[in-house]
Amino acid sequence: MEDRLSGDPTAAPARVAPARRTAGINRLFSGPRSSLAALGLLVAGLSLFASCSIPMPSAQPDPTRYYLLTPAPVRPDAKAETASKRWVIGVRSVEIPSYLREKSFAIRSHTNEVTFLDLARWGEPLDQGVARVLVEDLQPLPNVARISMQPFRADEQRDFDLLIRIAACEGAADGGVRFSASWRIVTTTAAAGTVAEGNYAASGLRWDGHDHGQLAAKLSEAVAGLGHDIAAALPREPAK
Repeated sequence: MEDRLSGDPTAAPARVAPARRTAGINRLFSGPRSSLAALGLLVAGLSLFASCSIPMPSAQPDPTRYYLLTPAPVRPDAKAETASKRWVIGVRSVEIPSYLREKSFAIRSHTNEVTFLDLARWGEPLDQGVARVLVEDLQPLPNVARISMQPFRADEQRDFDLLIRIAACEGAADGGVRFSASWRIVTTTAAAGTVAEGNYAASGLRWDGHDHGQLAAKLSEAVAGLGHDIAAALPREPAK
């Protein structure tokens, strides 16, 4: 006791009780400087996290491309031609095989093998695209007054309806273009009947096997050929 009171430098230092150490720490983080200390710790922690974080990959553009069937160019002299009757026609239905309901382009590699291209797709359901292009291809013809597609207006009076069934509409791995369809022209009266019917298969169309825009253009030509066959079969005079 005497050594500690006399200030002897050789005397052992007095121990600080744990309660007093805790009180000292609390005083450090209390008062005006506590917010600055906490902010400093937060900044240091974020800096450490940033230095150890894994860089995120940058966003890549979507390589998928979408294509549409397009109508054939209108001949400049199409409206100058005359016809004995101008018909009002409706495209009632276009049926396609279930495998063509996929929006991906179909490429036939063998007789029984088809490949679907995820990066080349139709911009609309194929049956709607065929109906749309048929309307646009047939409308300028001299023997067609008006042509429309489903849904028809309730008060619309039509002379004939078209029923189309697509059998093939795809490219071939060897550069061929496969398009075939059957069609019927029917009356819209109560005693509806078939006026004409036929089958169409495109021939002589090829693509380079890589350019899918070119394939879409060739299939558009095939739909135009189908429309030409249908237009040639339309009656020239009203049915007796």
